[in-house]
Amino acid sequence: MIEGKIIKFYREKKRRTQGELVKGICSVTHLSKIERGMTEYSQEIMDMLCERLHIDMVREVTRYHQMKELLDTWQEAIIMQRTAEAIRLKDKLEEEPLTGIPDLRLSCDLLRIRFYLFMNNIDEAERHIDKVEIPDELKHSYEYYFYHHLMGIYYFLTGHYAKSIQTLTSIDQSKYTNHEYFYHLSLAYHSIYSNITSYYYAEKAIQHFRKTLNMVRIIDTETIMLVQLNSREYHDFPETKRRYENLIRICDDCGLPDRKAKLLNNLGYEYNRRNQYEDAAYWYREALDIIPEEQPLYLMVLNNYIETSRLGSLMPANKLLDLSLEALRRSDLVEDASYMELELQCVILQGQEKAYYQMIEERVLPYYRELGSKYLAERYEEILFQYYMDHGEKDKALHLAKNRFETQTTTLISG
Repeated sequence: MIEGKIIKFYREKKRRTQGELVKGICSVTHLSKIERGMTEYSQEIMDMLCERLHIDMVREVTRYHQMKELLDTWQEAIIMQRTAEAIRLKDKLEEEPLTGIPDLRLSCDLLRIRFYLFMNNIDEAERHIDKVEIPDELKHSYEYYFYHHLMGIYYFLTGHYAKSIQTLTSIDQSKYTNHEYFYHLSLAYHSIYSNITSYYYAEKAIQHFRKTLNMVRIIDTETIMLVQLNSREYHDFPETKRRYENLIRICDDCGLPDRKAKLLNNLGYEYNRRNQYEDAAYWYREALDIIPEEQPLYLMVLNNYIETSRLGSLMPANKLLDLSLEALRRSDLVEDASYMELELQCVILQGQEKAYYQMIEERVLPYYRELGSKYLAERYEEILFQYYMDHGEKDKALHLAKNRFETQTTTLISG
C-alpha cells in the first residue's frame, strides 16, 4: 500500500523511531505491518499518524502517482531523444522529496544513469552506477533487466563491445518491455562487424520504434540497416543512394543536423568504396560543414575526406597534411580512435613507410584488440602480415598468424 510507504518515508526523514511515532496510537508491530503494506488499518489511525508527521495523505498519494508518471515521461523523453525535455524533467525530479521512497528511488536512480548515458556524460554515469543496488527480491524484474540494459549501453559507449553484447543478450524480453535495447544490441554487433546479427536486431528494433512512433530512432535504425546491407558486398547502389537521400530529407524536415551529418558521411563512404572519389569528397564536405569540430565525428569524417582526396589525387599531399595536422592540434580527443586514425593518415601523407607500420604494430592493432573490434583488428593484422612477409620478417609474420589463429579458435570454442 502506498500510504505505508509514505508514512515510512516521512518517519525516517524526520528521524523518528517507530516507537516514537506510534506512542499512544497503536503498537510498533502494527505500524511495521502498515509500512510494509502487510495489514489493513483504520482511517483514524492513519489520520493520527499523518497529524503527528504533519502531512496530508491525500496530497502525498497524489504526488506519489505524479512522480511515477513523471519518471515514465522522463524515460520516454530520453528514448525519443528529446534532449531539452529530458534535461527539464531531470531538474524537476531533483526537487521532489518523494523520489526518496524506495521503489521510486530505484527507478529514479536507474533513469538518472540512463540520462547521463544519453548525454554521453560517462563520468557522471559511472558515479551513479557505483551507487545503485538491485535488491535480491527484484532479481529478474523489470528493474533488474533495466539495469542490464544500462550496463550494456555503458559498455558500448566505453568501447567494450563484447561485454555490451553479453550483457544485453542476457535480458529476458518477456519481462523487459522496453525493446529499445534491440537497437543497442544492433549497434554493438555492428561495432564488431557482425553484420547479419546487427541487421537482425535492427529489424526487431525498428518494429518497436514504429509502434511507438519514434521517428528519430527510426532514422537511426534505418541507417544501421543500410550500413549492414552494404557491408560485405555492393548493394543496389541507386536504391542505396535513394534511401540515404530520403533519410537526409527527413532529417532536414525534423531538424536533426547530427543525424544528417552521419548520413552524409555514410553516403560519402559508399561513393568512396566504389572509387568515385570526387562524389565521395563532396558528401564528406557537406557533412563537415555541419559537424562541430569538438566532436569525435568531425575527426572521423575529416579522416575520410582526406583519405578520399589522397586516393583520388584531388588535393596535393602537403595541403592534406596541413589540414590534418591543424585538426589534430585543435582537438582534445587524443584518446579517441578517430584521433589515432588521423595521426596514421598524417604518417601516410609524409611517406614514412616504416613509421606507418610501426604505429600499426605498437598502437593501432593493440588498441582495436583491446576494444574488441574484430573487423578492424583483422584488417590491420592483414596489413602488418603482408608487410612482414614483403620485408623478410617471417618470424614476426608467423607470430602474428599464430596469435590470430588462437584468437579465432578461442572465439569458436567460447561461442
